[in-house]
Amino acid sequence: MNKSKNLKSKNKGITLIALVVTIVVLLILAGISIGVLTGDNGIINQAHTAKEDTEIASWEEQIDLAIIDAENKHRNPTMDDVIDELINKGVIDSESQVDKDGVITTNEPVYEIAGKLDDYVPFGPGKFANKNEEYTDETSEEEYKTVTVPEGFKILEEASKIDDGLVIEDKKGNQFVWIPVSDINDMAQCANVSATSLCNLELQGNELKCAIHNSTEIVGKLYATTTGENQFGTENKTYNPNSGLREPAVVTDNPSGTGTKYDGDTNNLSIIKENYTTEEFLKDLKSQYKEMATSVAKYKGFYVGRYELGLEGDTPVSKNASTEENRTKVTTADSTNEKTNTWYGLYKKCLEYTVPETNDSSVTSSMIWGSQYDAMMNFMKRRGEESSITSTSNNSIQNNSYITGQKETDVILNLFDLYACHYEYTLEASSILYRIFRGGSSVTSRSPSSRGNFFPHQPNDNHSSRLTLYIK
Repeated sequence: MNKSKNLKSKNKGITLIALVVTIVVLLILAGISIGVLTGDNGIINQAHTAKEDTEIASWEEQIDLAIIDAENKHRNPTMDDVIDELINKGVIDSESQVDKDGVITTNEPVYEIAGKLDDYVPFGPGKFANKNEEYTDETSEEEYKTVTVPEGFKILEEASKIDDGLVIEDKKGNQFVWIPVSDINDMAQCANVSATSLCNLELQGNELKCAIHNSTEIVGKLYATTTGENQFGTENKTYNPNSGLREPAVVTDNPSGTGTKYDGDTNNLSIIKENYTTEEFLKDLKSQYKEMATSVAKYKGFYVGRYELGLEGDTPVSKNASTEENRTKVTTADSTNEKTNTWYGLYKKCLEYTVPETNDSSVTSSMIWGSQYDAMMNFMKRRGEESSITSTSNNSIQNNSYITGQKETDVILNLFDLYACHYEYTLEASSILYRIFRGGSSVTSRSPSSRGNFFPHQPNDNHSSRLTLYIK
């Protein structure tokens, strides 16, 4: 009797345990099933995503058909022609559903479709150029009113006037100002120029050539004959490859150009390129100058960094380093960074800028040439800023920090820090010893047009440079 009761009790216990286990397993399976159905990658979400993808693909197909119909009806359809076809196809009900950038807001089910109308959106301020685009500012008083905006850049809507300093920006926020040069003879000359025999540069096909001297060796036309304040404005109508103010040129501490110091020292040149020779460096400088001048002659101008050369990590940038966004990311390039502590490091870093998010850079970057700096000063002079570029700065104007963009008063025609922040190294040479820098620094008040000189191999906290771009 007792044995039977115990057996009955034991069987009852096993049944309860099995029931609990079964319930737990069912709950686990239910949880898994719910996760499979409703998780981020669940069946329900995947089905919803698939539905959206199908609807978007359907709209894109109808948009493509509308574009084809517009092209069949019109030889060169406009945006309005395409919009008419979008309405006919039922993609949209009115033109208000297409914004200025060509983004289409469809009818039900509503989606925003971008990129389909890029070829039909008129280029203008605020729109990134998918190729080199021309923009004309009819309000400009400059002789040549058309700007070529390189692929990968847009014109800032708030800075779209040439006379005020038209600003372009790439997709990483680097900003550059257009410097118009309607006549290349205002900025360059041939190597055979003399005080009694001026030259006349002409663009013959893709070749820049002097019609007077039949020369293709192009050099800078500078607007000073010596360094210092208040020297700007006198055209330097002669060129000596190894003395005076000049470019392109090397400095080697020898009037023949064959010395072993500065540009003749392989340790200095190795900062730019391993196993670089003085002869190769001079050849490259001449080639770079001619390419730049040829581009300026063709496009009637060039771009210069809105801010002094900066570094974002190891990448050269032209950004306002004082903004909240950039304060911890961007530093102004100077001797505090071992890669930019001399002229040679600054020169190399200026060559490394590339246009973000483009397959092939539409521009070539460089350290600013002396003749480009003078072209910038002459542009400002034409725009009524002569007193600004020749007047010594003061603490109420100049940026007395090492942070480019820090002071909004240190700006002329949208170009910051010409009075100060850092002296700005150029490619211009002086005598057999120096490279020329322009403007003032945070500790020394100078006018933007002033010229100073310094040994290119010596570090100096007060020296930086400024990027310049010319269109390929």
